[in-house]
Amino acid sequence: MSTGDPNSNMLLKEMKAMLHKIGTHSDQDIVLASREANPEINILTEQFPMVEFSEDYQYILLDIGSTKSESPLFYAPYSALKDKKITWKQFVKASDDITQTFIKGDQLFFLSHKNAPNYKIGLTSLSNPDFDNAKIIVPEGNAVIKSIHNSKNYLFYALNNGITQEKYQIDLKTLAIKKVPLPDGVNSSASLNSRENDHLQCNNSNWLTPNTFYEYTPQDGKVVKSKYFNGESKYPDYYASYDVKEVEVKSHDGAMVPLSIIYPKNMKMDGSTPAYITGYGGYGISSTPRFSNRLSVLLEQGVVVAIAHVRGGGEKGENWHKDGMKAKKPNTWKDFIACSEYLVDQKYTSPSKLIGNGVSMGGVLIGRAITERPDLFAVAIAEVGMTNALRSQNSANGDNQIPEIGSIKKAEDIKSLIEMDAQSKVKKGVKYPAVIVRTGMNDSRITPWEPAKFAAVLQNSTASEKPVLLYVNYENGHFTSDLDVVFKEYSDIFAFALWQVGHPKFQPAKK
Repeated sequence: MSTGDPNSNMLLKEMKAMLHKIGTHSDQDIVLASREANPEINILTEQFPMVEFSEDYQYILLDIGSTKSESPLFYAPYSALKDKKITWKQFVKASDDITQTFIKGDQLFFLSHKNAPNYKIGLTSLSNPDFDNAKIIVPEGNAVIKSIHNSKNYLFYALNNGITQEKYQIDLKTLAIKKVPLPDGVNSSASLNSRENDHLQCNNSNWLTPNTFYEYTPQDGKVVKSKYFNGESKYPDYYASYDVKEVEVKSHDGAMVPLSIIYPKNMKMDGSTPAYITGYGGYGISSTPRFSNRLSVLLEQGVVVAIAHVRGGGEKGENWHKDGMKAKKPNTWKDFIACSEYLVDQKYTSPSKLIGNGVSMGGVLIGRAITERPDLFAVAIAEVGMTNALRSQNSANGDNQIPEIGSIKKAEDIKSLIEMDAQSKVKKGVKYPAVIVRTGMNDSRITPWEPAKFAAVLQNSTASEKPVLLYVNYENGHFTSDLDVVFKEYSDIFAFALWQVGHPKFQPAKK
């Protein structure tokens, strides 16, 4: 990047793809691609040029990255690394709506949602790509094709119905398709050494069972529980104590929104149980079932846990994503409100017991949910959240968000940015829920001033006399991999939330 200074407006701007020779000083690194060096390929200031090799090392590949999955892609022969300046040839345009590719010789396999919101897998020529007339190997169906990856002789894809996910293999020579015989649940996979063999490491997950790893080789077709990757930790049998219900909830405009509910068996359906509901709704990212140590802590305290699969995510394909972007962003928090109302209507919980959560882009979701329906929630947890969308473009990561939420410099986007800006919707004298706002002082994605302003305006405006706290991590950023810090933060945040919903174990001691 052009600077490492977290206070500079050029942070995350003018990024360069560099070649570093091991054993040499970084001053000798060579620029492979940048906006300045390659004006002919129209890299934007906020985009990330990234270079990698094709699987067979015949080519070097340039990806112009951003928050969009549909990146412009270029290639050059491997020998071009010796050239003073690489002449990049474009083979994918952003308008092709291609999210992943795999190159084998002159074969170009691609995953696209062009005229196929649930995606399709096609094959064309790298040297002369023709996506409109490509051979379609896997056509669009009712389920969503989520991703592709390769091994030496196979291409694998994930087929997702919004809740569970199956894996399939394509023989690169014959193009024959076969299902990988993994257990039910959400299955993902990765090649262990894709240049040399076809061995896969597969992962199976559910809401209530920890990740289980399997090994698979297409040639023998056998799935074997891994003796290398599964840990020795013994978890309780959560299925003995909890049930999972997958439902669809009618939103404000009639759209049916998937909602996953995890709840204690034999609980009283009388609205007396605390419940925690979370959602995201951005970038086409799906909240598929996965075991969470963090959420299991809430379950063990008798809390209902719910995950709202709101628009803006990718659970129902690219149209589901687009219906939660820019002018359609209100669908995201209105879907969340509808799911929260469902929990109350069905007596899983009540407004005095309901905890709402949103993280990062989910700051739009939770911020606007409590400003539109402050009566529906007892507690809101806003973590490193985009709560001031109207001003976020002034931050280091702001321009990078334009494809998803719009630009303050475009008249057609301003109205929707105002609408999704939670901070400006806070009104004096309204009884807001108890709120805890988390931020990191070294966060370059959602800079600390944005959550801090949201906490401040709530503190100065709420009439509920419920606490509004700003929870600051002075060492870390958007997230951290330091588990001691993670566990401490969520211990504090969850204790705050359970205190506010009246959980008997989390009430202050009487003096």
